Amino acid sequence: MSAAVRFASGALAEIRREAARAYPFEGCGALLGSDGRVLEATAIPNVEGERPRTRFSVSPADYLAVEADADARGLRLLGFWHSHPDHTARPSATDREHAWPGLLTVVVAVANGRPEEVTAWQVRDGEPFEAVEVASDP
Repeated sequence: MSAAVRFASGALAEIRREAARAYPFEGCGALLGSDGRVLEATAIPNVEGERPRTRFSVSPADYLAVEADADARGLRLLGFWHSHPDHTARPSATDREHAWPGLLTVVVAVANGRPEEVTAWQVRDGEPFEAVEVASDP
């Protein structure tokens, strides 16, 4: 496991809240922060039309809006989070295929509408997903 990613206390709570709200579909959102620390987790609508229980999709307009908001506030887009309804917090083959090098992929398991484990992953130098420790500020 590589270095930890630190989350501001409210950011993890927001991911869990939004993942539960999206159930039984996948919820998704952006991770905003600086210096490798996630300060905010925002929800983004899942626009996946065919398989929203097992996939998520972000519209280009929503992606650009999140990035512009982060830039305007002096933050960076550090990655994305999404939920796995009634499944583990491990990346799927689809997650691996669509991961962006340099950006975090955070996955939260949601069982029967209740958020559970949260994991973080990254791709470096074309290698497969590497687990990143999730640490929360007190």
